[in-house]
Amino acid sequence: MTLKYFFITFLLFYSGIVVFGQRDDIVVPKEKKAYAYSSIKELKEGAIVVRLKTNHRKIQLLEKTLKSNGLNKNQRKRHQAILDGTIAVRDAFNNAIADMFLDSFSFCPVYLMYDTCSNALKSGQKEGIFLNKDKTADSSIELNEPHVFLVNYKKSSGEFPFDVLRMQKLNDRLEDPFPYFIQLRESWINQINTPRAARAVVQLDRKLKNFYNRALAYDIKVANKMDAKNTK
Repeated sequence: MTLKYFFITFLLFYSGIVVFGQRDDIVVPKEKKAYAYSSIKELKEGAIVVRLKTNHRKIQLLEKTLKSNGLNKNQRKRHQAILDGTIAVRDAFNNAIADMFLDSFSFCPVYLMYDTCSNALKSGQKEGIFLNKDKTADSSIELNEPHVFLVNYKKSSGEFPFDVLRMQKLNDRLEDPFPYFIQLRESWINQINTPRAARAVVQLDRKLKNFYNRALAYDIKVANKMDAKNTK
């Protein structure tokens, strides 16, 4: 087998693992299943915080460059155009992601926050860091739910061979069988496929509801076994 065909085979195999990693028929250790069921019940009582991107470092670098006296007129014009374009694309992307969750997600309450506020949230701050439906900071919004889960858009990487919406606990990761990710291509949002992108949130919402029902059914099954054992 040539190196080329070996590489293609490996990619297909790896992609299959990730794509089908959340299949219902996958056998997982009892501890992982119990943790996943416990987590989905926490999410039902809690809330998700959708982290919107700021592109803070890139914008900060461009702004710093524009303040430099070493730029000529054309260079300054080009850097300003890059800065304006970066902000415009970021805002359009954030608005699409936020609206998708506000319009289509119903499993639990939804909060919006910029990624630069993540450390404040993890340190225990529950107000003064969230955005209203207009995507502007609103100090009156306070998160009162007992459990917090984060959702953010993540480009393809070693973990995922495709772009995804990924969910995690505030201070812990989620794994199978919890339905913690859903595929979402950037092109679905940035081009003409925004309705297709919105369906990704609908699908995530449906997966969470189905998994929650599985968790409740599992609790009933365990309770029935305990009752049967106690009556012997």
